[in-house]
Amino acid sequence: MKDPDDPKRWIVDEDAAPTVRRIFRMTLEGQGIGQIATALDKDGILTPMNYWQSKGLNRGGKKNREKPTHWNSSTIYKILSLQEYCGDVINFKTYSKSYKNKRRYVNEKENRAIFWGVHEAIIDRGSWEKVQQMRGTRKTKPKKAPERSIFSGMLKCADCGGNLGFHFNQGNHDIKYFNCQNYNNKRGYCNATHYIRLDFLEQVVMQEINRLTEFASRYEDDFMRAMIGHTMQAAETDRAHKRRELDKLTARDKEFDTLFERIYEDNLTGKLSDERFARMSKNYEQEQGEIGKRIKVLRSELKKETSQLYTADMFLEIVRRYTNATELTQHMVTELIDHIDVYHAERVDGEVTQQVVPHYHCIGVFEVPDWKDIPEIDILIETRKGVALSYTPEKIAE
Repeated sequence: MKDPDDPKRWIVDEDAAPTVRRIFRMTLEGQGIGQIATALDKDGILTPMNYWQSKGLNRGGKKNREKPTHWNSSTIYKILSLQEYCGDVINFKTYSKSYKNKRRYVNEKENRAIFWGVHEAIIDRGSWEKVQQMRGTRKTKPKKAPERSIFSGMLKCADCGGNLGFHFNQGNHDIKYFNCQNYNNKRGYCNATHYIRLDFLEQVVMQEINRLTEFASRYEDDFMRAMIGHTMQAAETDRAHKRRELDKLTARDKEFDTLFERIYEDNLTGKLSDERFARMSKNYEQEQGEIGKRIKVLRSELKKETSQLYTADMFLEIVRRYTNATELTQHMVTELIDHIDVYHAERVDGEVTQQVVPHYHCIGVFEVPDWKDIPEIDILIETRKGVALSYTPEKIAE
């Protein structure tokens, strides 16, 4: 809200801020917008419009006097999208085409002006960015399932890059596992099942996180240097890839001008029929339109990467929160891990070994040094009678 002493400055509304933090926290824990709306209604939390009214503030919009705690999904969706909660100010969100036209149009993101860290933040930038990432991947309504794992949507097949689906054993429902969705009785295009049991995966991830937090706690300076190195290398690789793609698409976009002139002249001279000219023009225009959209996206991404979200300091603060953790939670996994690569189990020298590679936010794959005071990972689980599976963080030699 506006500072009573300085109307150009925003301050945190301590009465409303806990509700905003709760919405973001529930989202990070994997709850959907409908579940959040139901929980807020059940606890008697006023909607923004009714909250403003209770404070004597006059705001435009529809007012629900009968049920002031009835939250709409659109309200929660908008709250989750507001970058201002990170402490930023965003100008030029809308524009007018003419002074004669009173209608306001939504401005493209790359044309907006963002002023970073102007006022006190309600949501830390790392959490806000993770929520945007989670919202961006939910393009289709998820199918109903009897149970959901904290790793659902996070496991990737190391060979085909597809997602691993969550299942339970038909004969014994206590056995829960993931396997590659692109491997379907050899009819899919993935070469192996990449089967991994949930109890085995939980032990692996818990011990990997414990090693990471232990190393960060004991050797914070070394951890920061390693993080910064990982971050800069990953960011520079990504930027270089985007620049190459942008240069290639820009050159192709300019090439269309020459192509249009050429087919136009061929049509005038009779070398190209009107029907053929119309068909080629349509194809060129369609391809140029798609290229233009991609160029706009790439330029926008390259422009905002200087303010990238997860920084080394932010990630270190998250790591500190989970030092000495003894139990995996949805919030922990969501905050620390971007995704996990799962390799197919292999038999080497009579032992079945499986590689699991967590990719952390900000730093990607991070191999904790094998220092004497950092506990090593030693996991061995019996998958069935007479068969045991062990874990390795390193790729098995071909």
